[in-house]
Amino acid sequence: MPIPAKILVVDDQPYVLRTLRSLLARQSHWQIYEAENGKTAIKRTRELKPHVVVLDIVMPEMNGIEAAYEIRQLAPETKIVLISSHYNSQEAEHLARLFSNSTFIPKSESAKALVPTISSLLSDERKARS
Repeated sequence: MPIPAKILVVDDQPYVLRTLRSLLARQSHWQIYEAENGKTAIKRTRELKPHVVVLDIVMPEMNGIEAAYEIRQLAPETKIVLISSHYNSQEAEHLARLFSNSTFIPKSESAKALVPTISSLLSDERKARS
């Protein structure tokens, strides 16, 4: 049976936010929440305690790396998926390795890779609890 999960999607571009939400909402067992920047993501993480946070790296006010650090302090069990169109895969994967329970997906690949990546992270979480 699929794991019910809270997913927080964070991106400063409204179109990207709507697109990712629409993509993830197809998973009926996932509850999708949004934030438009890193500061709002911190606030929503405190409120929701999401299982997974999908974070754009490049955002105003507080970027995804700063937000990932804060989220890791606030909710160490939360998995983080960094996304970006500004970093190449090697750079972003290096950044993702700075945070345990995190990974990177280029925005250009999010349509095909985001759902399987989140599913895998949730599956790993379920196995760890067993």
